[in-house]
Amino acid sequence: MITRALDLAKRLPVFPCDNDKRPFTAHGFKDASTDSDVIRRWWTRWPDALIGVPTGIKFCVVDVDLQHPEAQEWYGKANLPVTRTHVTRSGGRHLLFRPHDEFRCSASKIWKHVDTRGIGGYIIWWPAEELEVLHAGTVAEVPGWIIAKLNPPPPPPPPSRVIGRAAPVGNKVDGLIRTVARAGEGERNHVTFWASCRFAELVDQGMVGRDDAIALVMEAAARAGLPRDEARRTALSAFRKSHTGA
Repeated sequence: MITRALDLAKRLPVFPCDNDKRPFTAHGFKDASTDSDVIRRWWTRWPDALIGVPTGIKFCVVDVDLQHPEAQEWYGKANLPVTRTHVTRSGGRHLLFRPHDEFRCSASKIWKHVDTRGIGGYIIWWPAEELEVLHAGTVAEVPGWIIAKLNPPPPPPPPSRVIGRAAPVGNKVDGLIRTVARAGEGERNHVTFWASCRFAELVDQGMVGRDDAIALVMEAAARAGLPRDEARRTALSAFRKSHTGA
């Protein structure tokens, strides 16, 4: 195993794992190295260690657990390109693809018992255990439909609850909700406060209930990634400012 680990380290950083695929090193895949002296020390200490390899930088992986019928069904029907594939110890498949910025680690997100490993993940390099490699010379691009599965569009903003549902007011409320829901990191608090002030004006005009307005702001801000408690505090602060004229 030490020879195999050293050979693989000429191409990829490696680190040792136990038989349950858990890292021996203190920081897991973050300790992965190509340093031959480090690797010799590791495999001298743990001579039977499995070889772990971080994912995401050199390649990303679709992990198909073929022990389960759902994964078998997906693997038989999925529109997958020919790409390097490792047979795993349990009889599953690791499909290797070229790195992609939007490829995330996930569990059963694209299909039940079909996982993905990108930045922040790792796999066991089963070829080092003399398990079969298919299509060794090809590493394909990740299919676009897999990227779409891993990055679904955000759900639509909640429907506004406006008294009488007058069209101009309804359109204004819907516009405020969309603006908050689409706010990016670093501007979410500012946009949430601004929109809350506009909602406070509608509340004062009797066009929206106060509780409904706060609930709409909180829901829209949550979709932008702002914690609900923080969104509520921001909304209440805006309502107080609007009523004091500060």
